[in-house]
Amino acid sequence: MSSAKTWVNQSLRLLKHELRRGELTIIFLAIVLAVATVFSLSGFSHQIQAAIINKSSTFIAADRVLQSPRPIAEDIFVKSNELGLRSALKLEMGSMVFANDTLQLAEIEAVGEAYPLKGELLVRDAQGKVNAQQGPAVGEVWAEQKLLNVLGVEIGDTIEVGLAELKIAGVATQIPDASFSVFTSGPVVLMNVADMAKTELIQPGSRLTYKVLFAGTPAQIDDFADWIKPQVNETMRWYGIQSSRSALSSSLTRAEQYLSLASMLGIVLAAVAVAVASRRYGQRHQPMVAVFKAMGASQNHITKLYCLHWGLLSALSIAVGLAIGYGLQQVGLNAMKGYLEVEVEVSMLRPLFIAIATGLMCAIAFAIAPLMQLVSVKPLAVIRGFKHNTFHWLQLVPAIVALYLLLYLFSQNALMSIVLLAGGVVVSIVLLLMGQVLVNLGRSAGSKSGKALHLAFANLKRRAKENSVQLVSFTIAIKLLLLIVVVRTDLINEWQAQLPNDTANRFLVNISQPQVDLVNQFMAEQQIPGSGLYPVVRGRLTAINEDSVTKQVTKEDDPDAEQQRRGVGRELNLTWRNELPPSNVLIDGQWFSPDHKKPQVSIEQGVAERLDVKVGDTLTFQLGSEEFSAEVTSVREVDWQSLQPNFFMIFNQYVLQDFPATYISSHYVAPEQEQAFNRFLADYPTISMIDVGALINQLRTVIDQVSIAVEFILVMVVIAGSLVLVAQVQASMEEREREIAILRTLGAKGSLLRNSVLLEFVCLGVVAGLMAGIAMEAAVYVIQTQVFDMSPSFHFSYWGGGITAGATFVGAVGMLSCWRLLNMSSVTLIRRTM
Repeated sequence: MSSAKTWVNQSLRLLKHELRRGELTIIFLAIVLAVATVFSLSGFSHQIQAAIINKSSTFIAADRVLQSPRPIAEDIFVKSNELGLRSALKLEMGSMVFANDTLQLAEIEAVGEAYPLKGELLVRDAQGKVNAQQGPAVGEVWAEQKLLNVLGVEIGDTIEVGLAELKIAGVATQIPDASFSVFTSGPVVLMNVADMAKTELIQPGSRLTYKVLFAGTPAQIDDFADWIKPQVNETMRWYGIQSSRSALSSSLTRAEQYLSLASMLGIVLAAVAVAVASRRYGQRHQPMVAVFKAMGASQNHITKLYCLHWGLLSALSIAVGLAIGYGLQQVGLNAMKGYLEVEVEVSMLRPLFIAIATGLMCAIAFAIAPLMQLVSVKPLAVIRGFKHNTFHWLQLVPAIVALYLLLYLFSQNALMSIVLLAGGVVVSIVLLLMGQVLVNLGRSAGSKSGKALHLAFANLKRRAKENSVQLVSFTIAIKLLLLIVVVRTDLINEWQAQLPNDTANRFLVNISQPQVDLVNQFMAEQQIPGSGLYPVVRGRLTAINEDSVTKQVTKEDDPDAEQQRRGVGRELNLTWRNELPPSNVLIDGQWFSPDHKKPQVSIEQGVAERLDVKVGDTLTFQLGSEEFSAEVTSVREVDWQSLQPNFFMIFNQYVLQDFPATYISSHYVAPEQEQAFNRFLADYPTISMIDVGALINQLRTVIDQVSIAVEFILVMVVIAGSLVLVAQVQASMEEREREIAILRTLGAKGSLLRNSVLLEFVCLGVVAGLMAGIAMEAAVYVIQTQVFDMSPSFHFSYWGGGITAGATFVGAVGMLSCWRLLNMSSVTLIRRTM
C-alpha cells in the first residue's frame, strides 16, 4: 500500500512540477489540439450538415418520402404515429381539366391539410396577397397561373376535375416539392385528397403515384427508416433530399463528403502533432528516468509512475480540449447564423464520443513507442549517453492502426479512410527519401555559397535524419492544407458551373409541328438563347436482341417475368438528333451520321448498365400499334444536372421522323424579356411553359450556404495545420539551444546566426512546399475520381503557392520560435543547456 502511495505521490509531484516549469506545454497543447480540432470540426460539421439538409429538405417538402404506385398500407401510418413522426399523404396523376369548353392536361396533386411538412406553399388570393398555406380546403383547388390563362378562368371560378366541380381558391406561386422534370403532364392543380373520390379518376389501371411525406427528428427518422426499409420493394422508393436524384442532391452529397474529408484531415493533422510532441516528451525525460534507475527505482515503479503521469496529463488535456473545441464550435455556429438556421436539434453525443476517443487513442497509440523507449532506458545511459534516434518500423503499427480506426470512426467511409491512410504512408516514405536526397544536394550547393547559407546547409546536413522527419511533417501539413483548398475550389467552381447566370429558366413543352418555325423565329428576333427544339415521341421498350422484357420493374404481377429480361417499366420519351447534345459525352461507339437510313439508337449509360445493353445490341420499341427495331451504335454519359432536355434514348432522324411528335426546348429569359415572352405564349395557349426560375434561385441559395460552410471549415483546418507546424518547430528547440550556445561561445555574430536560422527554415519550407504540391496533385486526382466522382484536373498554379507558403510560414514560425534564443547571451544559453 505504501509502495503504491509512493509512486502515485511521485507522479502527482512530477506532473505539478513540470506543469509549472512548462515542460509539458508541447504535449499538452498537442493533445488539446487533437481533441479541440476533432470536437470543433466534428460538432460544427455535424451541425452544419444537419442545418443544410434541414434547409434543403424543403425541396421535397419533408425529411423523407415513401413513394409507391399502389395505396400505402395503413400500418405504415400507425408506425409513424407511434414514433412521433408527422406525415402527409399526397397523390399524383395526370388528368384533363375542363372549363369554358376548354380542355387542358394538368398534373393533379391531391394533398392533405398537413401538406407541406417542410418549406412554404405560397398561394395568391383574389386580392393579390400571397400567403403561406397548408393544403387546400375540401371543395377547393389551387392552380398555377398558366392553367388559368389556358382555360380563361379566374380565382373564384370553378373547374371540372373528373366528375367533380371544384372552386379555384387561389393561384399557387410556389410549390416546395415542384418537379424539375420537363416531362410533367402540365400545370399543377392542388386539391384536397378528400375530393379524389368525387372525381372518380381512380379506376382499375389508373396510373397514380402515392406518396407519404414524413418529418421528425433525426432519431425518429432513423428509427422509422430501419423499420420501413425491409418493406420497400422494387416498385417503391424511400428517399430524402440526398437521394432524390436532383442537382441539389448531388451538391449536398459532395458537400457532406467535403465536410467529412476536411474533418478527417483535422484528425490527421492532430495525430501528427501528437506524434511529434510525444517523441520530444520521451527524449526529454530519458535523463530523468536513467537517474531514477541509478538511484534504485525498479522498472515496474518507473512504468507505473510514467503511465499515471501520462494518464493524468492526457485526462487534463482532453478536458481542456473539449472546452476549447466547444467554444470554437459555438463561435463558428454563431458566425453561421446569418446564413443558415443552425438551431437544429442534433445530438452532440457522437462528436463528444469521437473527440474523447481521439484524445485517448492519440495519447496511447502515438505515445506507446516513446514511452516504451523511455521506461527501458538503462542506468548506464547517464555515462554512455542517450540514443535519441533509435527507430524500428514496428513502432508505427499502433499509430497506423489507431489512425485508420479514427478515420473510419469519424467518416464511416472505408474507401476515403483507406485512401487517406495509404496515401499518407506512401507519401511519407517517398518524402523521407526525397528529403535525404535534397538535403544532400543542398549540402553541396551550400559549400559554395555565403557564410549564412553555408551554415544553414551544414545544420541541415548534420541533422539529416531529424530534418527528414521534420520535412515530412511540414510537407504533410502543407499538402493537406493545399488539398483542402484545391478540392474546395474545384467543388465550388463545379457547383457554380452547374448554375451559371444564363442557366435555362423556362421550358416550353407540347410545341406542335406547325408552331416550330414560329417559336424559332420569335426566339431569334428577341435574342433569347436556348437549347434548340427536341422532338418527343412516347414509346415503350419491348425487347432486347429479340428477347422480350418485362413491362414492369416488379415481378410480382407477371408469372412469366422470371423468364424475361428486366425492362424500363414505363413509357419512354424518345427523340432524334443529328448532333450529339451538349450535355452528353460519348463513352462507347460512334454517333450516327444524319443521312444514314439504317435505324440506330444511342442509349444513356445508366440505362445501358441496368439493362445489360452494349454497342451492337438490337432494341425493339412499340409506338402505338407499330413496332420497330434499332441497333445500339453508341452509349452516352448524360449530365442530368444540366437543366437541359435529356433523354435515355436518342435515334437518328430516319427512325422517328414519320411519327407524330411534339417538341420541347429550354431557354434563358432575362427579366427585361419576360413581358414579350409571356405575350408570345398568350397567343399559343396549347404551348405549356414551365418556369423553373424560382427553383433555380432556391438551389443557388442552398449552394451559397453550402459554400460558406465549406469555407469556414477550411479556415479551421488551416488553423489546425498551423499549430502542427508550430509543434514541429518547437520539437527541435533543445538541440538548437546547444548549437547556438556553442556558436556564440566561438564568436559567431548575431546577424550570422539569425540569417542562418532563417535560411535553414526557409530551405525546409521550400522543399516541403514543392513536395507538398506533388503529393497534393496525386491525392486530389484520387479523391476527385474515386470519392467525389468529378472530372480530374491539374493544379500546377498551386505548386508555386505551396512553395511560397512553405518558405514564408515555416521561415516565420522558425524565426519567431528561435528569436528569444538568438537574443540570449552566451552565458544564459550555456546555463540553459547544462
